[in-house]
Amino acid sequence: MKIAPSQPKVLMLGANALVRDNVRILLGSMGYQYLVARTFKEALALLEQEKPDAAILDPQQADSPPAQIVAAFHKMVPYLRGRTIVLLGEESDQELLQVLDAYSLPRVPQDILLQELWPSLDSLLRRMSTTQQVTRSAPLVFDSFLRPSLAGARSSHPAVRRLLYESGSLVADLSLEGQRDSQRVTLVGQLLDAAKPEPHLSSVPVVLQGLAGLMGMAKTNEWGEFRFEFNFEPGVSLEIGARRNYWVSVGLPDSTSVMGGTTKVPETPGDAEAQKDVHPKGKKRGR
Repeated sequence: MKIAPSQPKVLMLGANALVRDNVRILLGSMGYQYLVARTFKEALALLEQEKPDAAILDPQQADSPPAQIVAAFHKMVPYLRGRTIVLLGEESDQELLQVLDAYSLPRVPQDILLQELWPSLDSLLRRMSTTQQVTRSAPLVFDSFLRPSLAGARSSHPAVRRLLYESGSLVADLSLEGQRDSQRVTLVGQLLDAAKPEPHLSSVPVVLQGLAGLMGMAKTNEWGEFRFEFNFEPGVSLEIGARRNYWVSVGLPDSTSVMGGTTKVPETPGDAEAQKDVHPKGKKRGR
């Protein structure tokens, strides 16, 4: 007795009633199950219960700014990376377009929805094994605030905290500096591929995420460098598009250690353990 294959499930987030009806009819004709959520909170609940195979986002009609919705979905639903389509209205904001470019997300203009959605969605579901994005965490291998200072030595930049992260051959060389009497933090970084003769990684997307969502986006320059300035908050991380469908996540330590020009050693759980028998690699920013 043959068991009939299950219908792929597709989640629709946002969209006005007309778009939802068009998508429902289209998915039904394709033999797909249709799930709909009007808010991001509803979508998370459906994702937990139904485990859909793909998602369609209409962030302009959701309950938060469009770029925030797409970035939060990408971060919180890793198993659907590479299997999410974003609908665009006639006037999509620039920040949303930057997020789509950073994450290489497929998009379908609403004015040609019926012509473009079917082939785009069918292509994603047929190539699920090859389109799913992979994200790896990069462990901290060096932290200047946990390195003993030489007796009598005086640093010219006492409030700068240098951090090195590694994932495979990828090296993220970061420095954090707090602005005195301010909640602002400056993060300067450089991305290197230690396996390449020319190690600098240019034009690599870097997304700054906080607990509340998207905080900023950048692309590395020809030397693999990037820069962010932001108000301090806990739980900040970087998402680095190392190559197609492969991302590296870097979780920043508690940046209160560099706030207000202080050099207070942070009490970040696990930092001390990460520093045992670890030495900086001596990599320098090139020019």
